[in-house]
Amino acid sequence: MIEVSKLIEIEAVARGIKKYKTQQVFIDVIKPNMIIDLNKYPYLFCSESCDTKIHTKVELSSSDNYFAFTKTTLEDADVSQFQFFTSELEIKVSNYGKPGSFIPFRLEFLKIIPETDEQILNSKS
Repeated sequence: MIEVSKLIEIEAVARGIKKYKTQQVFIDVIKPNMIIDLNKYPYLFCSESCDTKIHTKVELSSSDNYFAFTKTTLEDADVSQFQFFTSELEIKVSNYGKPGSFIPFRLEFLKIIPETDEQILNSKS
């Protein structure tokens, strides 16, 4: 099993982020097409399952990444589900059934929040 903290550290260094904190974020997918503003923070997709029908396809895309999965492929993914997204996250859901039969579900992310030296000093006071 991959250490998520190590993966985040590698990504942070690659983006020039020396110090950071992470925050767990849940995004409720309430309609088949959504755009979420990530405010340029890196978000790590870390859901290991999703409460969708077996053939429902979920596509996550941003300016720097694309990841698509179904319930089955996500649950069998092992480590490939750990994907980073920044800027705007577009979520497209297809094969969910008849129009009007969309069932909302939740996705899990870790938000990487860079910290400045001033923020670190203030938090220790």
